[in-house]
Parts: sequence; structure tokens; C-alpha cells
Amino acid sequence: MMGTTMEIETPDFAVLDQAAVATPTDLRLVIGACIASGVSHLGSSTMPFQISALIDRFHISASSAGMFGFFEILSLSIAMVAMLPLLRRLSYGRRAVLGAALISIGHVLIYVGPPWLPWLWGCAIVGGTGYGIIFSAFIAGASGADNPDRVYSLACGGGLIVLVGTIMTLPWGAALFGPLGPFLSIAAVSCLLAPFLSYLGDTVPPSFREAAGGRDSLGWGAFLLLAMWTGYSVGSSIVWSFADNIGRAIHVPEGVIVTLSSVGIVLGFFANMLGAAIAGRVNRVVPLVAGILGTGLSCMLTALAWNTASYCAGVVLYWIFVMIAYAYLLGAAAVLDRGGRVGTLGGGCDRIAYAIGAPIGGLIVDHGSYHMLGFAGVLSCIMLVPACMPAIARALRQSDARLSFARG
Repeated sequence: MMGTTMEIETPDFAVLDQAAVATPTDLRLVIGACIASGVSHLGSSTMPFQISALIDRFHISASSAGMFGFFEILSLSIAMVAMLPLLRRLSYGRRAVLGAALISIGHVLIYVGPPWLPWLWGCAIVGGTGYGIIFSAFIAGASGADNPDRVYSLACGGGLIVLVGTIMTLPWGAALFGPLGPFLSIAAVSCLLAPFLSYLGDTVPPSFREAAGGRDSLGWGAFLLLAMWTGYSVGSSIVWSFADNIGRAIHVPEGVIVTLSSVGIVLGFFANMLGAAIAGRVNRVVPLVAGILGTGLSCMLTALAWNTASYCAGVVLYWIFVMIAYAYLLGAAAVLDRGGRVGTLGGGCDRIAYAIGAPIGGLIVDHGSYHMLGFAGVLSCIMLVPACMPAIARALRQSDARLSFARG
């Protein structure tokens, strides 16, 4: 029986190893991953500007504009998973370019279309689908790298640069094209960066798909990782969604709250660079656990803040730890499944969980306090770590060992 098992499994591991070598950690892959990471997060990161633009131009209610955001984020999450079987014949690069085209089409249609709510929500679904396709292509394209932890860390840091640069263009779009100008700005950026998305990969070997879809690709460790990831995302969303309100409640100056966003982005970038530097040199479990625990504790510090200094410390630490945790969650998913399915499922769960966390946090604030919010956030972030992490670490070691065995 053991001999039969080895005859079946060894070729699959060899295929996985060849696929990993075929997509090295080279400059083209890193550039494509950085651009894809940034573009795929444009929708959620610019959502306040999109909602404000719709209200200013069409004079719709806040709830109707909020539904626009709901449909865009929901379609992103669904597209990440649902579009995988439909686009299997396309390379990762071509999928991402298709996603950029859908983003541009959806946003341009908002600009030229009528102020009809079903039309606006339909455009949100088109654009959200584009974001989801790029997101899944980014995760799957980088999952076959020799050192996925490093690629994801660099991509998350580079994606921040894309986000900041795009947000800077939104006021120009509004000045040139009116209230809906930000939608054209996002469409233009998506078109301009689309050629770089093709760097994610030109080919997807059928043998790699078969190996990645084998019975070992979604083992017990992968499901535990997804469960831990979901709890972590819900917990961070519970607190982070109300971070501004917490600051105002303890009379933190508005200018400080705004400045913290810029400072946090810069420090998050450097945290990703640190994550890239230690990737392959430190056991990936260490930065993964540190990122999750650090995020939970920073959420608690933010919610329990008693003055400006403690609030600033909580927000800054949140940015540092959440960027490390996110990159290494993606890296761990890639090690468990070189086909990118676990990472794609994790990314989709992350977006859905983040959306769920906000209303949960709202209920806690309405019927409790910010202190209760902090305890709920940290509990959700870290409660599954002790139960799940040992099995996840064991699965990661086994995956690394199998790849090492395949390499001889």
C-alpha cells in the first residue's frame, strides 16, 4: 500500500515543483503582483469617494449609495471564487487584463448612464467582478513562486503605492469631469496599468492545474487556515470600521486622525519590506502568528485608547501588523496549494468577513461600548490561533518537505 501511494504522489509533487520553478521570483512577476494587488483593492479603498460622488451627482440617499458599495464588494468576493472554473483556460495575466477591462467598462457606464438605481448597482457588479478577477489572478499567479511569502510581501507593499497614487488622481478627475470624475480616474488608471497585469503569467500548464486540484491541495490544514483567517478578518473589521469614531470620542484632533492614515500606509509599506526581507530566513509561522496577535492587540489598544498618544499607537501598530499578517496568510495558503485555490478562497472569505464585521461592530457600539468593541475584536482575531495553528504549521512543514523531496 505504501509503495502504491508513493507511485501516485511522487509525480504530482514533481509537477508542482516544476510549476514553481517555471514561475520564479523575478522582476516581472513582482511588478505584475504589485500592480494587481493595488488595482484589486481600488474598489474598497476608494469606496468613500465613490459613494460621495454618487450622492453629489445624483442626489440619492446614503442608504442607496451604500448599496452600491455592498454590490461592488459582494460581487468582488463572489467573482474571486465563481469565475475560477470559467476562466481556467486563460493565463493569469489575461484574466487580470480582462478584470481591468470590466472595471473600466463599469466605471465609464456610471459616468455616461442614467441616475437609475438598478443601473448603478449593475455597474457596481460589473466593476466588482473585475476587481475580483484581478484579485484571484494575483493570488494564483504569485502562489507558484519559489518564495511566495516574499512575493506577497512585496506585492502588498507595492500595492499601497498604487492605491496612494490613484487616490491622489481622484480630485483631479472631479475637477476636470465633475462629481463623477473619480470613476473616470479609476477607469483610466485601470487601463494604463493593464499591460503590467500581463506579467502575472503567460501560460498555465494543464498539468499544473491537475496537480493543484488533487486531493492534497485542500487538506485539513487548508480548512483550518481558512477558518482562522475568517475569524481574524471579522475581528479586525469589528474595531477598524469604527477607528475614526473612537478617535473623535476621546477628542483626538481631526488633523491627527487624517494624518495617521498617511503615516499608517507608509509604515505598512515598510512592514511589508521587512516581511519580504525575512521571508525564507525565518520560519513563516513566526511572522504569521506575530502579525495576527499583533493585529488583535492593536485593535484592543485602539478601542481602549484613553488619549491621543495611546490612540496613535494603536492605529500605527494596526497598520504594521495587519500588513505582515495579510502577506503571510497569502503565503501560507500558497504553500498549502500551489494552484492558488486556498489563497483565492481565503481572499474571498477575508472580504466577506470584513463586510460582516462592520455591522457586528455597530451592534456592539449601539448596545455596549468601545471597550466591549475592543474585547470582541481581539477575541475574534486570536481565538482560533491556539486551536488551528499547530495543525497549520504541521501542514506547512509537510508541504515544504514534499516539495523538497520532489527536488531531490
